[in-house]
Amino acid sequence: MNNTVPVQSADDSRKVAEVFAQEGCVLIPNVLTAEEVALLREKTDRYLFDETIAPKHRTGFVLRYCHELDPVFADILTKESVVQIADAVLGKNARFNAMNVIRNAPGQAISNWHVDDLVEFPLPDEIERFDPRMKLPTFWMTVQVALSDIDTLENGTTQYVPVSHYSGRNPPTQDDPQFEGQGAVSVLCKAGDVYLTNHQCWHRGAPNISDRIRYVMQLQYAARWADARFKGYA
Repeated sequence: MNNTVPVQSADDSRKVAEVFAQEGCVLIPNVLTAEEVALLREKTDRYLFDETIAPKHRTGFVLRYCHELDPVFADILTKESVVQIADAVLGKNARFNAMNVIRNAPGQAISNWHVDDLVEFPLPDEIERFDPRMKLPTFWMTVQVALSDIDTLENGTTQYVPVSHYSGRNPPTQDDPQFEGQGAVSVLCKAGDVYLTNHQCWHRGAPNISDRIRYVMQLQYAARWADARFKGYA
């Protein structure tokens, strides 16, 4: 994956938004420290297997509404670099909606190709795709935070089909979907890295066939004006 943008300045933030809009995915390295990552993993394990925690917080291998459970999770929401990333794509004062952690043990994945929720700007059959000169609007997005190294295909990488958010369609197949001849790309990353995948891009989590647990935190944000629509979206 070659669309990596370190964020150290306002110019970098603009580059994040630009790559996200064009490619549909951008990777931002070293956003969380090793100490923050280790603590978040420990808290995830503690709460996900605590049967005294309300069922709304535990769905299979997903810990939900984490910010309501522990200040360690809530503190991430005020981390300047995270706020900066959300604002870069959605505009100033993007609004937080929800927080999950996906904990994939070997053999677990959300592996079907999909767009999130629904196709927001569907095209009729006679129109092949959106004009590439357009910048498609983004009303909400998920900031994905790797809490473990996901640096080989076997670790269950997030996969996406570049530029497929311009298709105006759902994935046409579950068997190696391609958009204009481009197949899937895997997001290889290290613990503490952040990546943004446009929810209208065709994407999935590849099966975790390694012997390691895969941890990914998901922070969902909406543009300030759209906040009422997406409040609590999970």
